[in-house]
Amino acid sequence: MKAIFKSSVLLLILSAALWSCEKDETRAVLNPGGATQLTVTPTTLVLEQANAGNTAATFSWGKASFGYDAAINYVIQFCKGGTNFASTATTTEFNNEIAITKSFTVKDLNAKLLDIIPYGSAQQVDVRIKASVGSNVDPIYSNVVTMTVTCYRDIINYSFPQALWIAGNFQGWDPPSAPKIVDRFASGTTGSNYDGYINFTNASPEFKMVKGNNWGAGDFGGSAGVLTNGGSNLTLSGGAGVYRITANTAGMTWSATKINSWAVTGNATPLGWPAGPGGTPGQDHDMTFNAADGTWTITMNLNAGELKFRANDDWAINFGDNSPVDNKPDYGGSNIQITTAGNYTITLDLGVGGNYAYTIRRN
Repeated sequence: MKAIFKSSVLLLILSAALWSCEKDETRAVLNPGGATQLTVTPTTLVLEQANAGNTAATFSWGKASFGYDAAINYVIQFCKGGTNFASTATTTEFNNEIAITKSFTVKDLNAKLLDIIPYGSAQQVDVRIKASVGSNVDPIYSNVVTMTVTCYRDIINYSFPQALWIAGNFQGWDPPSAPKIVDRFASGTTGSNYDGYINFTNASPEFKMVKGNNWGAGDFGGSAGVLTNGGSNLTLSGGAGVYRITANTAGMTWSATKINSWAVTGNATPLGWPAGPGGTPGQDHDMTFNAADGTWTITMNLNAGELKFRANDDWAINFGDNSPVDNKPDYGGSNIQITTAGNYTITLDLGVGGNYAYTIRRN
């Protein structure tokens, strides 16, 4: 009986020791074992719209080690150089057992990086790989590779009937160099929602709406609020300045609203939402107009919250961004979310008809 008892005790001790070893082993493998090494080729890029379909860059890395077998998810993270990934643009998740190579086309990489850097000038971008196996285990990050990238603005060059050229005395009556108003959904020979922002620099603006980039294509003239084929020059009584021009060539009507200001407003701004039905003038943060490219810009501190763009200290013309958020402003759209307080440069780009865009970048 004693022998049986001793054997039972010994068995319990051995079982407990084995269980303890298994627990220790489990705790050990939850500690990440090895980062993955990232390489990028090339690291200096000038992206151009003409090469949109070409390969821009290739990202390669090996399998991360968590010390035990697991399904590993990877994402590529990009951030503005020197910001330590405080705000990132990421790829979707993908996985591979041994090594991964991911190539981006010029178009796709340009679209991704425009979330974090402006277009038109060389900018530093930091990139790394984030490897993860689940919410209860810390992710593993690769080395950081710094790239120098010049992005471009993705411009759609609309033509008639989606576009009308605004040729007038402010630009030498020259259709080929004239700015456009655009109805992206126009078809046949008419559109009902042409829209654009034109900087009329002549003190007594006169113009016509041309159906192409030459006078032979035909044009619309008319009178106040009314369009006719051919017809008299259209005029603006408010003098030089930026105007929102709209046209409906199905109903043969047009309108012009002078834009004295574009501003940022909302509870993400220091002044908060404007009070009153139209909003009290002076409670907006006015932006600065750049006549060279048709952009409006402001650098300011923002809180976590929401904001919108509005013209002339009023809600009659305002922009938000409807879901899915794409940094392309929508008239009367949803409030734009600011998730992190900080100093930002905000740009509203209305310089190219039908290609409106905005950027809100943390400095």
